[in-house]
Amino acid sequence: SFQERKHHTNLDPEGLVEDPTCLTLVLHKEDHTMGNSLKHILVMMPEIEFCGYNVPHPLEDKIIIRIQTKPGHSAVDTLIKGLDNLTYIFKGIQEKFEEAVNNYYLNTVSVPNFCISKYFLFFLKFKMPGEIINIQLGQCGNQVGMEFWKTLCAEHGISPDGSFNHEEPSIDIKDIFFYQADDRRYVPRAVLVDLEPRVIKGILSSEYKRFFNHENIFQSANGGGAGNNWAHGYVQGREHYETVLDILDREAEFSENLDGFILCHSIAGGTGSGMGSYVLEKIKEHYPKKVLKTYSVFPNQTEMSDVVVQPYNSILTLERLIEHPDAVTVLDNTQLDRLAVEKMHVDKPTFAQINSMVSRIMSAATSTMRFPTSTHTRLSTIISRLVPFTPMHFIQTGYTPLCSDQFVVRTSVQDVMRRLVQPGSMMVHTKLDKETLHCMLGGLVIFQGEADPRDVSDAFDRIQQKNSIRAPPYMPIPLEVAIAGRSQYVTTSHRVSGLMMANNTNICQLFENTLSQFDKLRKRNAFVDKFIRVDPSFEGLHQMDDARENVYDLCKTYRDATKSNFMNLGISSVEGNSTIDIV
Repeated sequence: SFQERKHHTNLDPEGLVEDPTCLTLVLHKEDHTMGNSLKHILVMMPEIEFCGYNVPHPLEDKIIIRIQTKPGHSAVDTLIKGLDNLTYIFKGIQEKFEEAVNNYYLNTVSVPNFCISKYFLFFLKFKMPGEIINIQLGQCGNQVGMEFWKTLCAEHGISPDGSFNHEEPSIDIKDIFFYQADDRRYVPRAVLVDLEPRVIKGILSSEYKRFFNHENIFQSANGGGAGNNWAHGYVQGREHYETVLDILDREAEFSENLDGFILCHSIAGGTGSGMGSYVLEKIKEHYPKKVLKTYSVFPNQTEMSDVVVQPYNSILTLERLIEHPDAVTVLDNTQLDRLAVEKMHVDKPTFAQINSMVSRIMSAATSTMRFPTSTHTRLSTIISRLVPFTPMHFIQTGYTPLCSDQFVVRTSVQDVMRRLVQPGSMMVHTKLDKETLHCMLGGLVIFQGEADPRDVSDAFDRIQQKNSIRAPPYMPIPLEVAIAGRSQYVTTSHRVSGLMMANNTNICQLFENTLSQFDKLRKRNAFVDKFIRVDPSFEGLHQMDDARENVYDLCKTYRDATKSNFMNLGISSVEGNSTIDIV
């Protein structure tokens, strides 16, 4: 298929040095249309002396474009300029078509007849938002997930019992996270999993007791939990995963165009880390073509933990987060506590206040899907913008204004953008690294509210002029901007809000801190017996050491990504069967 084909452009560096005005580009024969369009653009460019193009031979699987530029003009720069022009042209066609689609989809305005065809329906299927199933695992996952559903209900005008009692027409898309039961109540596409009953019992005794589908709730029969032990949670995941997958399969049947899964959990405890690790493995195995994203809560590293094996739990879970999900949104409790104190003006933030902050992030991250825009309408599309290289798929987030309703601040597009690009606004604790010039590998800013596209463009130009974002040496600033609608059912005290999702290499600092804590225990072989006692098949130090090495390799890859020769390092790593893929 088109999406599965990988294109490789091989350049001869020595040849370019010898004659920088000559360049040969080799394409697949399937790219005849694109290559022919590129040729027509190149021959019109004043820098081109000669541009040759061969029509693909039936027996050959390649197209050759030969470029000769005029003296003083680089063939590589000219080709890149031509590709930019090609992208601009196709982007214009896409935007015009998407505008027609949105007019039809939102306002039922007639579009040209050519749109109402099988191609239009195909476009709707793969461009319009698909359904997402939210899985919440363990105490932390269920608490965060519950706040997320409260936020979604408020933004979509849905009552705690699932009813919708508004007469005015809505402009949102509820089907992504909800479906309607026979009594017309909205039911969340949610699966609740825990090995001890306290949190779920609290949910089922609250005003949301009729909200969830009770068939989608799994609780361990013995109710003993996982004892904050990764191995214990992993073993119980192995015992119960078929039941969880049956629930997911049944829920997926209610979806016409399933986009993927979101999993909320903690990496430090027992259920979210251990059982979460096993469930991640099985979901990716069972649904290999669906997007799998996690919201993973990292422990506060400035406080003494009651969980003595927390570093072991974290490293063992982090290894699975490297391997299985397509993207991981990192929620660092260290930074969440600091932001709550500074922005919400509370001395000792409660779990409810922290979870409320997280729910804002999760809500804003899906706003372009739920409140229709012309771009970023699917989870898979958003992830593709943020993750240019795997396994570097760990995403940081920042949100502004992050304050209670008692403190109203002035907001504008310029001010929101300025705040978002400040390192301190991100929800991961990092420090200035004098040895490494950390950079952004992918980024997306989503504005909601009174955001004029011209103001957004001006704000983006300003951060470029000020070099507020450092890009890698081998790519331009990898930041995109989107404007999403805002709920008609929620009144806010600010004009504009913004979410930054960033794939930044400085995330390795968080992982390195976790490695340091792990090493302190590992040197003394402390508490390993707690794992072996639970699971005799657990490979003890060997399994832990393998996990540690994989996390260490990830940190090294992030640091390598800041270097100008990273593309060469990455290509050689692929050839050497490393885990690095260049997408």
